[in-house]
Amino acid sequence: MRGLGVDVISVSRIADAVSRHGDRFLERCFRPDEIALARRRGAAGAQALAGRWAAKEAFVKAVGAKPGAFGYRDVEVVSGGDGVPALKLHGAAAAALAALGGERTMLSLSHERETAVAVVVVP
Repeated sequence: MRGLGVDVISVSRIADAVSRHGDRFLERCFRPDEIALARRRGAAGAQALAGRWAAKEAFVKAVGAKPGAFGYRDVEVVSGGDGVPALKLHGAAAAALAALGGERTMLSLSHERETAVAVVVVP
């Protein structure tokens, strides 16, 4: 195993950021498909965003990147045809994975009311 990262976040923290900063926050941290998913989910949208935020943070930890090494938009959470979440890396995030010698990542997400957690493994 080349890397492991985990992150836990309060759903209300993300909901507050969206409430305070609106589209500016969303467009700075999430890709269009992630934003669209959250909007489709309505009240559960903050929970979806919190899980994705946790995944982005967990990836940073898994590759051992310094804060600010790449933008949150460089790490995108996608859903496979089977519904299993996965990371799609862009730009500097993809370069960070390659620098670690990794070729892929494994992602697990979980939500419980007001908490979201993500685990990223770089095998």
